[in-house]
Amino acid sequence: MEWYHFFVLFFEGFLLSLLLTPLMRRLAPLLSFLDHPGERKVHQNPKPLLGGAAIFFAFLIAVFGDLLILDWIARSDFSQASWWGRHLSELSYFAAGSGRVMRELIGLLSGGAILFVLGLIDDRFGMSPLVKLAGQIIAAIILYYCNIQIALFIDRAFINFAVTLFWIVLITNAFNLLDNMDGLSGGVAVIALVLLGISTLLVGRQVFMSSIAFTLAGCIAGFLRYNLNPSSIFMGDAGSLVIGYMVAALTVQSTFYQTGTENATGWAVAMPAVILAVPIFDTLSVILIRIKNGKPIYVGDKNHFSHRLVALGMSHRRAVFFIHLVTLCVGSAALVLPIINEPFGAYVVLTQTIVFFVIIAMLEHIRNNNNNHSK
Repeated sequence: MEWYHFFVLFFEGFLLSLLLTPLMRRLAPLLSFLDHPGERKVHQNPKPLLGGAAIFFAFLIAVFGDLLILDWIARSDFSQASWWGRHLSELSYFAAGSGRVMRELIGLLSGGAILFVLGLIDDRFGMSPLVKLAGQIIAAIILYYCNIQIALFIDRAFINFAVTLFWIVLITNAFNLLDNMDGLSGGVAVIALVLLGISTLLVGRQVFMSSIAFTLAGCIAGFLRYNLNPSSIFMGDAGSLVIGYMVAALTVQSTFYQTGTENATGWAVAMPAVILAVPIFDTLSVILIRIKNGKPIYVGDKNHFSHRLVALGMSHRRAVFFIHLVTLCVGSAALVLPIINEPFGAYVVLTQTIVFFVIIAMLEHIRNNNNNHSK
């Protein structure tokens, strides 16, 4: 597949979400899917919560629509076709092989559907954190048994299962927690998915993973048209849980280390963690702050990365843009990990990533000390 095929997939998802989001925005008040202002909220008026439904339905329509098109291409003969037909014939090879990834696709969509339903229930009625955690674990188990799992060079099924479970739950919750300002979680997801899509093309031409990544990125980008500050709709847990889960699953299924290649190093497996460094940093820092303050880690507050940037003097819009830039800068550097043939290059990338967040933490610490001295 050529690069423009993936642009078409992105635009397809973008257009579907762009059309579905206003529909869900109108439907949300009728179904009482509204996020009301509160102590931990930054908005002042009730906001519709069905943005996640627009993203998920747009993604399903795009995926199943493309599968039907691929099936038609696989059964058609373009040997005597026009310019358009010759371009379609380039897809015939991938159309014929689409059935080989059907098990993984079923696992991805099944787990996503479970979290989507759980998210809708939570958005409408509320839900215990333990129930949400149980749903995430079930979705991760489905992925594992559909052959989407982490190996990490370890031939131990139990260890692979535990690592896969931990990673899926961590990233799913990371994007759920990151959804605390207009355009934040969705924007980070779009950047991460595009970088993942590029990386899977650079490493082994993993067309299935790249196609899913660009399609989902387009679906989220269409929603962002209505979610950037000032937003008119939120994605809700039905969106953030599904997005986090999909991103986590794509990083698990993708191969970043190619054995038998001259430029391969084991550091390539760190690529997903570097690309997703921002949501991971936000999650871990919030957990540490809550533990330090003696609060349960599952109780929400306004100590997220974005909130701390606002406390430094940024507006909400600038704080979100700053986090998007950090995600792009750190994630872009990760793209070289699979092609670095010396460990020193990997050390530079990983050190740069760590130092980036150390500098941010130092700025936050200076601000906290200044506030304490002024009291």
